Amino acid sequence: MVAWPTWAQEVPTDTQEDVPVLQATPATALGTPASIDIPSIGTHAQIVPLGLDDDGAMAAPIDPDTVGWWQDGPGVGGAGNMLLDGHVDWAGRLRVFGLLRQLGPGDAIHVTDTSGATRSYSVVWTRLYEAATAPLEEIFPTTPDEKLTLITCGGDFDQSIHMYLSRWIVRAQPISAD
Repeated sequence: MVAWPTWAQEVPTDTQEDVPVLQATPATALGTPASIDIPSIGTHAQIVPLGLDDDGAMAAPIDPDTVGWWQDGPGVGGAGNMLLDGHVDWAGRLRVFGLLRQLGPGDAIHVTDTSGATRSYSVVWTRLYEAATAPLEEIFPTTPDEKLTLITCGGDFDQSIHMYLSRWIVRAQPISAD
């Protein structure tokens, strides 16, 4: 079973809690993502590959204004579910995915790979899930179809544990080149 990786439990302080690791899928050599543009919310950011930390969980982006890519999963144009995450806020300011909750069906997301090729995706759905009860098989599906999943924190913030209790998930599919 897939579990929330560390980056999905975003904490706007320097403290991160240990969680079970996201199970790796074979990485694709196609299209290593380098940057993301989401015009409808004014997002432009660099993408950094993320592996595992010392505890065996996916490492979180160090810079709150960059997006993390689960490098053991598919890249741009690869079969499967490409996972990108970013911080909603940090140090009292909205960050790279701070406006992710404003996305709706049909909004465009553009991911450019390291060769300079850009792949466009269209938002299919956006949902807020309680972190403790989220349907992980739906969020992190094993699929032969190309998908893009964006993840950030949302909902209520629990001061006692320095953590958001919910996750904003955005699912997108590639826009055909018709």
